[in-house]
Amino acid sequence: MTVRARVRVRTPGLRLPMPLPTRSLMLRLGTDAEGRPWLMGMELDVPERVTLLPGEDGLVAEAEFWYDDAARHLRPSAAYPLWYGDEVGTLEVLDLRSHAGGER
Repeated sequence: MTVRARVRVRTPGLRLPMPLPTRSLMLRLGTDAEGRPWLMGMELDVPERVTLLPGEDGLVAEAEFWYDDAARHLRPSAAYPLWYGDEVGTLEVLDLRSHAGGER
């Protein structure tokens, strides 16, 4: 499933530019019963960009999630922390799309 999203990257969260597309960032959905981060993997891309820079705000991106059931956990207009060993920014869901490109 693919999500169109607004991405905000905190400074000092992300310390160096990150090549795009990237599979290095994860979406944090919460914490498991043992206190560990509950993360969901994705590939993040910003059309017509080759690098994600620290401190960028409001970029419209596409995130393709690796899990078929990702739609169960994501809601339009909700913001989720971006994780790269720690919280480095946020991803706000603008709309959900199936792999076939349809909007939900």
